[in-house]
Amino acid sequence: MITDIHRLLDRYFQGVTTTEEEKTIRRFFAQENLPEEWHETAAIFRFLEDESTALKVLKEIQREEARPVRRTFRLKTIVTVAAAACALIALLLVLQPGKGSSSEAGSYVWVDGQRITDPAVVQRYAELSFDKVQTENNIITEQLQFMTE
Repeated sequence: MITDIHRLLDRYFQGVTTTEEEKTIRRFFAQENLPEEWHETAAIFRFLEDESTALKVLKEIQREEARPVRRTFRLKTIVTVAAAACALIALLLVLQPGKGSSSEAGSYVWVDGQRITDPAVVQRYAELSFDKVQTENNIITEQLQFMTE
């Protein structure tokens, strides 16, 4: 058995062993009662005793390496979309027609489909509107007093 292990180890370190031969080496070094001369070499093969364990570890490492790439892609996409949205909003605010122009600023009133911007005329129409509200308020007060009598 020992000569077989020597031969298999030689083949292993040359990189020409088969999967079955590697499993045989791992099983040999998984034993508890190994001679002292094999302890250093056993550490190599005990680290990953089973091929499936090695494959699981490898797949997990590959998944961890792939994750940051996706996050970076998503982050770049989000930043690009946000920048485009900000640029579009800024463009719309700058190019919005008629906002804040002097012709539309100030007080105005619409009378019979015509816009009146003369401050004196606007004030007169506003006072007339307030008088109507006060008059209606007096009617309501009179009606409430009549009901309570």
